[in-house]
Amino acid sequence: MNNLPKSAYVHIPFCHRRCFYCDFSVIPIGDKVKSSNGLENKIINDYLCILKKEILSIKHKVSLSTIYIGGGTPSILNPLQIAELIKIFEINFGIDSGAEITMEIDPASFDETDLYGFIKAGVNRFSLGAQSFNNQILKQAGRRHKSNDVKKSCNWLSKAKEGNYIRTWSLDLIQNLPQSETNKWRLDLENALNFNPPHISIYDLIVEEGTVFKKLQDSGLLHLPNDDQSFKNSELTNMILKRSGYTRYEISNYSIPGHQSRHNRVYWNGLGWWSFGQGSTSSPWGIKFTRPRNQKEYKEWVINQSEDKLDQSLVNTSYRDLDLDEKIMMGMRLKEGINIKKLFKNYGWDEQTSQMNFAKLINIWEKYIAMGLVCNEGDRYYLSDPKGMELSNQILISMFQWWETIN
Repeated sequence: MNNLPKSAYVHIPFCHRRCFYCDFSVIPIGDKVKSSNGLENKIINDYLCILKKEILSIKHKVSLSTIYIGGGTPSILNPLQIAELIKIFEINFGIDSGAEITMEIDPASFDETDLYGFIKAGVNRFSLGAQSFNNQILKQAGRRHKSNDVKKSCNWLSKAKEGNYIRTWSLDLIQNLPQSETNKWRLDLENALNFNPPHISIYDLIVEEGTVFKKLQDSGLLHLPNDDQSFKNSELTNMILKRSGYTRYEISNYSIPGHQSRHNRVYWNGLGWWSFGQGSTSSPWGIKFTRPRNQKEYKEWVINQSEDKLDQSLVNTSYRDLDLDEKIMMGMRLKEGINIKKLFKNYGWDEQTSQMNFAKLINIWEKYIAMGLVCNEGDRYYLSDPKGMELSNQILISMFQWWETIN
């Protein structure tokens, strides 16, 4: 992490509506943005002006190898707006030849003409937020699109990949949504495989504070798969995707060879990254910093930024290594896991301290090792697939308990 960060995340907070499970920093603007020059468009243009100002405030930089435009719903923007964003990075940072430039897109927020406009703008990887192919499940989750919208989007992306207009694309699904019993989940997976996406992300539903789902749950009105059904869904996912040629290279991510997300591996490998946009979190020099989640406060924060007033987390003289517990947590999400003694050494522990703390950690993990949930090859420790990965939360929580006892 002594090198300058070569990855950037850009947050586009606009959505047509807020989904029932979403606690992200988003700005719902309704359905009129594509067809009017009214208030919705002014809000977007004002935000983009501030966003560009923030990007230009960074002086300590080198060319980028990955850019990720996420949200929200970035495909609410038009291709020209996306092109202008990418151009700012090209002029002020530089973009490596062969860089991965990803954009999140939602069904029913773009059409095929938009897709090729985004490609012309420089996007070469797309992440499609389908979540489900089932209309009933989509409605229960507060999604705006329908199954046919997902299928049309998948067809456009498959055609673009086959024509070598893009390098790759990902299909995102959410596991264990309301009404998603095993048979319906199986159909979702089978529908996904019909389009041969090179990358599939499977996210487990988490009911977050402040969401519609949380309010329904507190009222006893949220009917989710129980623990047994959830585990069966997870086993089914693993079996069907592996049988279809996908490798589970991270807890929530599967790909065919050569199509892993380069940008997301930056996070999991504990490397530094820039981030721009309200509510987004950066860590270019090992210190995490989250921008204000409110548009007004974010605008005020950006205006206050200048070369001599940058937040200390954005100045390379403020570098410090990530905390060891976070490095272990992120690394254990990956299929290859971590070389734990190498991490200890890089963290600055001497041999005696390393041995003592290693023994304490293994003592906590002993039961998981005996159950076959945590495996090792020499000094490299990793979660077994599928059982270790499915029960990763309790294993990683135990690691945090270890971290608290030694600090």
